Amino acid sequence: MDKSKLGFIKFNASLMNDYELKAGETLVFGALVSFRNMSIHSNTKDDLGIIYAYPPIQSIANNTGQSPRSVKSHIQVLEDKGLMTVKRSYKEGSKEKNVNHYYLNTKVLEVYFNADVSESVITAKTKSENKKAYKEIKQKVSIADANIERCFTLYRGELNDNSAKKLNELLDKFGSETVVKAIHNGMKGVNIDTLPYGSTGLILSRLNDRNLEDAKFQLNNEKERQERFMNESDIPSFDYKAELRRNQKKESSSSMIDEVQRLLGASI
Repeated sequence: MDKSKLGFIKFNASLMNDYELKAGETLVFGALVSFRNMSIHSNTKDDLGIIYAYPPIQSIANNTGQSPRSVKSHIQVLEDKGLMTVKRSYKEGSKEKNVNHYYLNTKVLEVYFNADVSESVITAKTKSENKKAYKEIKQKVSIADANIERCFTLYRGELNDNSAKKLNELLDKFGSETVVKAIHNGMKGVNIDTLPYGSTGLILSRLNDRNLEDAKFQLNNEKERQERFMNESDIPSFDYKAELRRNQKKESSSSMIDEVQRLLGASI
């Protein structure tokens, strides 16, 4: 992508404040918004008809005046905060990356950039409108437990109405620890770095009642083992071998005394 075609980078102060973003993170998101607009102009969509941005890391770095390493760090933060999802692609048979695809959260675009997500013209809403719409989004897309949310997004789960509703239902039924344990169990062996966009369905499909009951059982066993360990730690250990040696020594001494007494008695 040619830097001269990018136009300008969009910087939204309300987005920065509401999501507690640093200036560099906000610039990177703004650059991706501009790159996404270029995709709209060129009608660039994936197989499902979804628009995405696909600039190389170096292009984002050049346009935001930051190092590629900083850009990668900012992208991870933006993804963790639910502002976008990254589809990381690799060349076949190699760990070398192709250009990533960046799917920006269209709800965020609508709120903070007044975007018709299929159009390229974007203008900013007023601050009051931003705050109101932001609160509505937070109410709609909200997982009631921070530990579950962190675990869910770790495996590239997308925070949306359906996933939040499902996870909150499981939270009420099984509790936070069990749901987190079940997510880890269900995604065991999965390479997080190569997870594709849209792992939400995969995660939720593995959170069935059986897997959750198994996770609950595992947690109970772990707690019982921990309690036994804590209780047994205060009890002095018993050295059976040492006790056996003492008994043998006593028996030997007693035998010697009996023999001496027998000899003395015989001599008398």
